[in-house]
Amino acid sequence: MVAYMGESPSPGMLSTKAENLKRLPEGNNLLLREVRLADSAQIVAWRNDPILGKFLTRETLTLTQQEEFFRSYQARVDDYYFIAEFKRSGQPAASVALANLDFAAKRGEVARLIVDPGARLFLAEIFDLLFDFAFVQLGLSVVVANVQSMNGPAKNFHIRLGFQIEKISPKAWWNGDDVITFRMSREDYPRLKQAWSALLLDERES
Repeated sequence: MVAYMGESPSPGMLSTKAENLKRLPEGNNLLLREVRLADSAQIVAWRNDPILGKFLTRETLTLTQQEEFFRSYQARVDDYYFIAEFKRSGQPAASVALANLDFAAKRGEVARLIVDPGARLFLAEIFDLLFDFAFVQLGLSVVVANVQSMNGPAKNFHIRLGFQIEKISPKAWWNGDDVITFRMSREDYPRLKQAWSALLLDERES
């Protein structure tokens, strides 16, 4: 079950980023909130973890770089950057973004996904919240995710949720690996959600 915090104007009718951020979804265990400057240290710790950051970048991220990125993010209207946090404890579970938004094509891209080791069981709920925001709040038709071919767990998870492979770009990752572009459509989402609804855990926290 996904509910909304705050006021409830008609879905798809809000036009500005600030207005859209007034209505963010929450699930059984998690809620989405916009990233804050104060989250920078946590994001840096996640990104620089040798396991969590393995498929993200070749470079160590500094606190100054993350803070500068946060400030540049605030000026972008085609980018929504979130922290998924546990509703009861307020502890951060993951970072995730909807980036490279093309409102004319009604298309966006999953980005900056980092899931805390203690929140792995809630990965489906994180995606469910993001899809709900993308398809209901923003009115997108398609959400894509670019995954490194060697990232087996990520590939398997996207397939399990019902993403379709849109294309494969040879040697497009920074390390020369192939990039798989997975695609989820607004039309497919309700049907697929029924298939993996068991992954949406009842109220429980790690």
